[in-house]
Amino acid sequence: MKDKYKLWVALSMIVVFCLGIVVGVVGDRAYLKKNRPKPGKRPEPFPTVEVMARELLLTPEQKERMKEVFRQSEARFEAFGKETHSRLQELRNQLKTDIDSVLTPEQQKKMQEMMDRYMEQRKKASSDRRRQKDKDQIPPSENNKGENR
Repeated sequence: MKDKYKLWVALSMIVVFCLGIVVGVVGDRAYLKKNRPKPGKRPEPFPTVEVMARELLLTPEQKERMKEVFRQSEARFEAFGKETHSRLQELRNQLKTDIDSVLTPEQQKKMQEMMDRYMEQRKKASSDRRRQKDKDQIPPSENNKGENR
């Protein structure tokens, strides 16, 4: 009689454990994944013209003027990016000049070799990240086409 009781207790615990797993997996897929942002897709930092037109009930004239505002702003952002990039390059060049003033010619040569290796590693890592990002953006059905052949 005690053996039957132990068996039922053990089986009940196994069933409860399995139900916990099933509820956890189903809950994750049904509720949590729905609320997670999709990989590689960030929320827009600012509403688009279409969203503004719909929510603010813009007239067609207002919508066109808003598009022009965005075009002008895009040009300003692009100019700012170029200016920032050139300023960073100036700062890097100044840093290299300052470092070279401390080092001997032999150390400068080794430093340049070290920097070349570092830059090569950064390029490779950047390329790998870009490749992974592109792979992540391909729908799973297209991503697996060549694997099952």
